[in-house]
Amino acid sequence: MTASLLSYIMAIDEIGTERGRVRSVDLAERMGVARASVCKALDRLSEGGLAIRDESNRVRLTEAGNRVVAEYAPACAFLKEIMTEKLAIGGERAARESMAVVGALSADSVRRICNLSLAAEKKG
Repeated sequence: MTASLLSYIMAIDEIGTERGRVRSVDLAERMGVARASVCKALDRLSEGGLAIRDESNRVRLTEAGNRVVAEYAPACAFLKEIMTEKLAIGGERAARESMAVVGALSADSVRRICNLSLAAEKKG
């Protein structure tokens, strides 16, 4: 999973939760990129079976895309929390950088971070 594709997947999930529907223009706005960049990313997500676009140009995650969110979001949140609280990195920057880090990790490392996060929650 690349950090870039992970960012798009998370943005699709967030926008879908907020608004109920996701359009390419919404993604471009959220990501701060041109619509052409969104189209290229959506092509890659579609090829990977992670997202689909319908005839109205609405975007949604597939079941596989939703699994990525479920697997990667806890690790992103945990690293963001560490960056914000322990490293005094601002929230938006911490979110962006934690996603970049998690996107660069192996699936095994992501699972281990999620397990560490769960263990920390149980302690706290």
